[in-house]
Amino acid sequence: MKNLTKIACHRGARLLAPENTFPAFDAALHHGGDVLEFDVRQSKDGVLYVIHDETVDRTTNGTGCVADLTAAELNALDAAAWSGSAWAGTRIPTLDAFLTRYAGRSEFYLEVKTADCQAIAHLIDKHDCAAQTYTCSFDPNMRADMLKYAPQVRQMLHCWDVEDPVEAVQSQRAAIIEFHVKHLDDKRIKAARAAGLELQFYSPDWNPDLMHRIMCEWRFDCVNIDHVPETDSLRQMVQF
Repeated sequence: MKNLTKIACHRGARLLAPENTFPAFDAALHHGGDVLEFDVRQSKDGVLYVIHDETVDRTTNGTGCVADLTAAELNALDAAAWSGSAWAGTRIPTLDAFLTRYAGRSEFYLEVKTADCQAIAHLIDKHDCAAQTYTCSFDPNMRADMLKYAPQVRQMLHCWDVEDPVEAVQSQRAAIIEFHVKHLDDKRIKAARAAGLELQFYSPDWNPDLMHRIMCEWRFDCVNIDHVPETDSLRQMVQF
């Protein structure tokens, strides 16, 4: 059997269950996911939560900024109220509860939105999951703090933040680079691979022809995608 391209499940299997919740992460693993991608923010009183948006408005029955709400207020919210009765009562996971549930069952792609990176590093150590985790952030301050407090965790950079792949490996200790559709070209891909970087591809859309090329021609190590069952089915057909 060939080495299979891994599937990173973007906020879990978010097309099958409410994003960044246990039902979505459980579905992701059930449908062939290898990596759970999730986002981390911090409550007003310093508790780390798995949630994407700056506010709770879109994904819960509450309102307000995550950073302005206490843990007690966040714990009371229904993270699936908008999605019907199937998952009613689903809560926003704390990072501690998430790691308790999934450590040893999956790899983790941890995106830091805005949070205490020393506290994140403490929980990674507590759950002994550094080896199965890689991290990134759109915020350069968060990236620097994760390098400082969790040097044992692999760093991922987005392709637009990397001009020289060799320099990214040396100065930022990057291990993984994520490409988006408009940045795909042979020269950039070959340069990243030559520098020793693992290749990850992100797409919000389902394009089987492009995904076939990602897996079979460019041989990406991982794809970060919402369409988990479709990606796994294609992978099984083309990579065995």
